[in-house]
Amino acid sequence: GVNLICVEDGIDSSKDSGKLTITVLSAVAEIERENILVQTMEGRKQKAREGKWNGGIAPFGYELDSKNSTLIINPEEAELVKIIYQKYVYEDMGLDTIANFLNERGYKKKKIRKCELDYFTRGMIKNILDNPVYVGKIAYGKNVTEKVKGTRDEYRRVKSDEYLLADGLHEAIIDSETWEAAKAKRKVTGVKWNKTHSLD
Repeated sequence: GVNLICVEDGIDSSKDSGKLTITVLSAVAEIERENILVQTMEGRKQKAREGKWNGGIAPFGYELDSKNSTLIINPEEAELVKIIYQKYVYEDMGLDTIANFLNERGYKKKKIRKCELDYFTRGMIKNILDNPVYVGKIAYGKNVTEKVKGTRDEYRRVKSDEYLLADGLHEAIIDSETWEAAKAKRKVTGVKWNKTHSLD
């Protein structure tokens, strides 16, 4: 039972003409928002095509060179990335076993946020094995924003099978042979569960 009256714009939502004006203005604003979203995404996609890092926290094993929008290898972390691939591909260790292997030997990861864990988890190992950045590539569009059907302003992030993969300006940590072997193994076995302890 509340009406909107815009004095400067001469809009009164209690009248039919005012309702129509508000509806049209809302539609124009929504279209403009969609256009801004598309233009922003295109700018990021072009940056990825050029092999540049697209913003956000640098992945484990790298540090961000914000001046050149690229990644620089962190030698200590890069060694751990190599160990993870070695254990997974050539020593047939599963994700949990690799995480336990690193944690038991006292390896720690740098905490970027206070709430983060400083030890290795199965999820982190999975992300490292699935990220093409370690073979010198930049992926764009692995997660995309899509509008929730039936809503006006709700969006969600979903995984996409089709995404851009370009040669990065950064140096690879993993050679292509090891990367392809890890990729093939992840595709075939998915998640490998290894028994880490017994209740007997």
